[in-house]
Amino acid sequence: MTVIDKLATAVGARQKYSILGFELLNYDPVVAAARRAGFKVVEYDLPVYPIVTAGFQLLYMIGFIVGTSFAAWVLYHYVAHRSFVLKWGCIGGMATTMLAWPVIAGYSGCMMLDFWRPALGFRSALLVYDVFHLRRRDEVNSWNFARFLCALWAFPKEEDDIEERTILEGYKRNARWENIKGYPKVVFEGALFLLSLYMIPPLELTKDMSQLQYHIYCECLGFSILMALALFGDGLLKGMGVITNVEMQDMFESPLKCVNIRLFWSHWNRAIAAVFHRVIFRGGGRTPAQQKEKLKQAANKRVQQLAVKKRSHLDHLSETEAEHSKTDDEDERKRSGRSLQMSAVSGAKKEADKAAAAKSEKRSSSKSRSSFLPKAIAAVATFGMSGLFHEWITLYTFKIIDGRNFAFFILNGLATVASTWFRRSYPSINAKIPTVFAVLMLHSFFLLIGPLFCGAFIEGGFFIQMEALKYELMPWNAPTRGSFIYLFG
Repeated sequence: MTVIDKLATAVGARQKYSILGFELLNYDPVVAAARRAGFKVVEYDLPVYPIVTAGFQLLYMIGFIVGTSFAAWVLYHYVAHRSFVLKWGCIGGMATTMLAWPVIAGYSGCMMLDFWRPALGFRSALLVYDVFHLRRRDEVNSWNFARFLCALWAFPKEEDDIEERTILEGYKRNARWENIKGYPKVVFEGALFLLSLYMIPPLELTKDMSQLQYHIYCECLGFSILMALALFGDGLLKGMGVITNVEMQDMFESPLKCVNIRLFWSHWNRAIAAVFHRVIFRGGGRTPAQQKEKLKQAANKRVQQLAVKKRSHLDHLSETEAEHSKTDDEDERKRSGRSLQMSAVSGAKKEADKAAAAKSEKRSSSKSRSSFLPKAIAAVATFGMSGLFHEWITLYTFKIIDGRNFAFFILNGLATVASTWFRRSYPSINAKIPTVFAVLMLHSFFLLIGPLFCGAFIEGGFFIQMEALKYELMPWNAPTRGSFIYLFG
């Protein structure tokens, strides 16, 4: 038996008492409560979570993140801007290193960490392009190393937004405290994640399910994925922000509260949406002059209004109007109407003004509608890139690559474009759709296509291993059997 095996045996052997001193339960109270309530519970073999291996892999990941950040920092400040060739050589070299990370590291057997490596590597490869090419040099040069590292590997709050908020509030918030304030939400999301694991069936049980049952449990799995990413993603980001003294943004912004698919994806995994928007829509930073003017304007605006304005660009259709704003056509009609009311001219003059206004309105409408197509194509391309991103993840997490993730995101891109087109073309009809019906339509769509995204997680046994981790975290002795609670059927 190797040293690592001995350590694993020692760590894996649960004691009767926790490290806090209280006695551990010998049964699972959630399963016991479900049985008392009359739900059917099925138990299955559960592997021991490789917690020691996970610890070593986590240290390796931290070393890679810090090492590549230092290399990128040196290249940016001392090499990249010497010539055009060196700049793109640095971008290509660093991006290739990050993309090759999961290939070089191989499979560790800890699926959560195997999941994060390709996910972080793919995103950071795009952020290398963002930092080296899209962002202003004066902005990047003002960063210390901690901020530079976070710009490549985390999801920090933009400095422009922090400065705007500081002017509005009259004081600068403490970055560490802002990160710490996010932990109650992380704890709540963690509790929901642990509870959701009881609703995820192992692959063997799905073979005897009806198609409707399978789709509904995939919807439950989607909720579990949301809670898992919120727990581990936001939890690690906030911790990283506390260490580096850099304020982090939330990865998710209550996507389950959204009533249409456009808003849902603008609130889902904002860490990915933000970088895709910058890279695909060329969303560079503001110049110093623009920043100065922006700060003047910010003094007369509420923080909430600025947040809404920022989120409106994350729906990947940035030329379309925000949720509560008027369209260009509505503004044009208002201006034309006001002009006609104030004019004291003859009837012929009024008719001429009406004709000119109608012609102007037609041109404005034609221009607005014609600009929708290229943005719609860019939106579908954004979703397509997200599909490739997830195919990359499933390849290096489950050894599965079959196009299902790509199809899932392309369908979501087309649905988002169609939803936006409908809202633009038929605003009065859209306004009459009841909220309950809109929510049912949204989740019916997800129910229909959910297995395209969730199938790999079930087939790869991702959440079976997460259940093994659950028993390492919960205050009772780890059983050798996992539990699945039938919510119906």
